[in-house]
Amino acid sequence: MSDGTERHRTSPRNVPGLLLSLQQDRFSGAVVVSGSIGGTIHLHHGAIRAIETPGAPTVEALLLKSRRIGEVEWDAACTAAGPGGRLDATLVEQGHIGAAELEVLCVGALYDAAFAMALSTPDSWQVDRETPGPRLSHQEGTDPRRLTEETSRRVRQLAKSLGSVREFGQERIRPSARATAGIGRLSARYRDILLSADGRRTPRDIAFALGRGVYAVMLDISRMKALQLIQPEPPQAPATAPRVAPRDPGAEPPRAVAPTGGGLPRRTPADRRPESAG
Repeated sequence: MSDGTERHRTSPRNVPGLLLSLQQDRFSGAVVVSGSIGGTIHLHHGAIRAIETPGAPTVEALLLKSRRIGEVEWDAACTAAGPGGRLDATLVEQGHIGAAELEVLCVGALYDAAFAMALSTPDSWQVDRETPGPRLSHQEGTDPRRLTEETSRRVRQLAKSLGSVREFGQERIRPSARATAGIGRLSARYRDILLSADGRRTPRDIAFALGRGVYAVMLDISRMKALQLIQPEPPQAPATAPRVAPRDPGAEPPRAVAPTGGGLPRRTPADRRPESAG
C-alpha cells in the first residue's frame, strides 16, 4: 500500500506467527491489532520493544500511579526532552529514576500488555512501517517466541485456579466479611487490593488504580480468592419501577385536551353537577 500499511484478516493464532515472520525480516515499525481490547505492538529490527494497549497500564501510568515519579517531575522531564527527544535518558539524568529500574519497568509493562491482549480475540491487524514508537520502551527488545511462551504460561497458571481467565478479568469484586475483619493482619499488597475492590472495579481496574501490572494483580487476587478474602459482586437486578418524570410541585395540573377526531373530552366525576338546581 502507498501509505506504508498492510491490512489483513487474522485469527488469534496468526498474530504470533506474524511476529515471527516480521522477526525474520528484521522489520521495524508497528503491528496495530484491532479487537475487543486491541493494541499496538512496536518492533525494531524484528524484536518487540513495547506494546501499547488500553487493557494494561503503560510505563507512564506505572510511574505516576505508583508515585515513583510525581506529575510535576514528569511534566518537567517531558518538556526538557522535547517532542522527539530521549525521555528515558532525561528521566535518568534528572535523577527521577535509575536506568536499571526504568528498564525493568519497561520490560514488565511489555509482558503485561501482551498478557492483557491475550485475554481478548483479535479481529484484524495492520502492519505499519511509519507508526512512531513509544517514548519509553525496552531498549534491547524481546524475542517474539519468548514473549508468546511467557504469555501462554501466565494464562495457564491463572487458569488452574480461576478457570476462565478472560471471564475473571471482567468480574467486579469486593472484600469478603472475613477479609474486612482481619485486614490489619494482611500484607500491604493485599490491603491495597482490598481497599480498591469496591464492588465496581474489575481486576484490570484495580491494576490501573494501583499502578501495578494486570497479571500481578490478578495473580494476587486469585490467591486471595483461595483464602476467601475476595468475592464477586452479585449482579444488580434490573430496576422495575416505572420511569416517570418527576412532577414540579408548583406546576399547574394538566388540562383535558380534546381528541383530534373533534369529539368532546369525556367528563370525569369531578365535572358532574346535581341534576336539580333547586
